Amino acid sequence: MLYEPTTLASVARLIGETLEVDYKTNPRPIYGKLNIDTDKFHRPGARVTFSKMGNLWQQAVEITGDPDFGIKVGQRALPGDFFVLGHAWLASATLLGALRRMCRYSHVVSTAYRKLDVVGNDDGYALVESWPDKSTTPPAVAKDAGYVALLNLCDTVARRQVRPLRVSLTVPATRNTGQYEALFQCPVTFDSDVDTWIFRKEDLEEPLTGSIPEVATATDRIAEKYIDSLDESTVSTSVRQLLVQLLPSGKADQDRVAKRLYRSTSTLQRQLHSEGTNYRHVLESTRRELAEQYLKDGDFSQAQIAFMVGFADQSNFARAFKRWTGMSPGEYQKAA
Repeated sequence: MLYEPTTLASVARLIGETLEVDYKTNPRPIYGKLNIDTDKFHRPGARVTFSKMGNLWQQAVEITGDPDFGIKVGQRALPGDFFVLGHAWLASATLLGALRRMCRYSHVVSTAYRKLDVVGNDDGYALVESWPDKSTTPPAVAKDAGYVALLNLCDTVARRQVRPLRVSLTVPATRNTGQYEALFQCPVTFDSDVDTWIFRKEDLEEPLTGSIPEVATATDRIAEKYIDSLDESTVSTSVRQLLVQLLPSGKADQDRVAKRLYRSTSTLQRQLHSEGTNYRHVLESTRRELAEQYLKDGDFSQAQIAFMVGFADQSNFARAFKRWTGMSPGEYQKAA
């Protein structure tokens, strides 16, 4: 890899706190063995490399002998443990908005390449997560922590218990299936290709009493700058920055981008692959992020936005946006 993915250092701190409080185990020797700098735990936004985090999860499970260790870690997680994403979550107008922020700013928690999206369906909304690069897929114990933390975040911001209608998980059925059903309080299937949570439309669209639009807007800007600072050395970021310039011209093909970045097309493909992505994904995500921001700002017509994100006409843009979000541009703009 050209760079190693990282995770918020607060996750490593939560693992240590769980070891110390729930298992009466001193985590400092483990941190020392793995060369994890505990001074980082007091710095907002500090990071730990993906490999060290994987080893830390493994050590914790081996020491405790508890395969469900991640569930206890997730129970300790608070919004503040997710840095700026936690603040943006608390200020969101709806749970739907909070989940969309989580998708948009998932790099705040981990820079490992994953696909995370909220799409509308007949039942309501589906939160879908997948890890195309198997080498950076988190261990099951880390996924458990994420499942529980997300449920807690939903309950915190809604000020009541919110549970999905049904859930499909990538974890194997050999694990404690009864515990998952008790956790989600709904039917759960296992060995799925992707993690999918189906939520009621009413639960996600209900206005939240703690919503502060000004804070949400401010944290959006902070999150974007923070993610840019994490990715500033990656090739995909260079491609994204160039696409912002080229998309309105309609001339943003891969060969042209490679030439502008002084690379051959094959070299660009290889470098993007080493970062766990590809040109099509960078192009699609850049178009989507720009379109969502332009629609939220309300300064341009849909025809102008279609042109600005590189579509020849408004109808093609509308079809693409529906595929990205499950909503038409007009519906998204009304909900934003």
